[in-house]
Amino acid sequence: MNFLGVVEIIDRGGAVHSRVRIDQLPFKLGRALDNDLIIDDIYVCPHHAEIRDEDGLILVDLQSVNGSFHGLKRKRDGRLALPASVDFRLGHSLMRFRPAIELLAETAIDPLATSRLFALDRMHWALPALVGCALALLIERVLASTQALQFGSVASSVLPALLMVLVWALAWSMVNRMVGHRFHYFGHLSIASLGVLTASTLEPITAYLGFAFALDASMGTLGKLLGAALLAAVIYGHLRLISRGDGRRLLVPAAAVALTFLAMSVLPGAGDRALASEPKFASSLKLPAAALREGRSADAFYADAARALDEVDEEATSE
Repeated sequence: MNFLGVVEIIDRGGAVHSRVRIDQLPFKLGRALDNDLIIDDIYVCPHHAEIRDEDGLILVDLQSVNGSFHGLKRKRDGRLALPASVDFRLGHSLMRFRPAIELLAETAIDPLATSRLFALDRMHWALPALVGCALALLIERVLASTQALQFGSVASSVLPALLMVLVWALAWSMVNRMVGHRFHYFGHLSIASLGVLTASTLEPITAYLGFAFALDASMGTLGKLLGAALLAAVIYGHLRLISRGDGRRLLVPAAAVALTFLAMSVLPGAGDRALASEPKFASSLKLPAAALREGRSADAFYADAARALDEVDEEATSE
């Protein structure tokens, strides 16, 4: 028994549906059950074609009703030489012959085999990341609360956010399954949880830095830039788990999403501030000891407020 090659059945997307070895000749193809390759296609004859050795392998059409074709060509080909890898069509079924001597491409190196992102696809990473995300969200809700704390109300405000993280990771995993044929749910959950944990940590840090150095306005812009950068990193992490190609190509879509987020957070904000009837203040108070730079005194604040009121009265009187 000599191995001569294989015949592959190709689906509409170009992927190999099935593969059959050729160990003896003639190799018969058709719809009948006594063929070497049974083709479940109503447009294929019971004994449609066969592969023979006539000073080289050749596909011979057995006077079929619908004919045999070379690749996607429309002209019938009763005798098709098979010196190398050749696509041919019987009925509505596309097939490919691959000889035993075909040279294969070198084994590709899996970029995720040694990637740290792939290491995140473990429960012992995903569970602590999710717990840390929950604690960060809980602390954020507690610090932002202006009323008496009630565990039920705080927990009910954290649970929807956690549910969104779980659904977000599940959505990326479904895309991963369709594109990369792997699920990687724990990996996507780790990335999403670490992203939320980092965002929840960055917000109070930037707020306290702005309070400490009296740079509230500047820190607000810095916070948006850091948020956009964090979003780009999260999107890149998700795409990296899905893709097996060059990671540098994924920087463009990740950056595009981040820039879109930045534009949406900056442009509408400028219009809202211009049309706001009341000033916007932070809902959470900070310890006075955290101020490393002396701000305006109370007398200076009230003097500026009185001056602003006088200017408004004068403008209203003049009109």
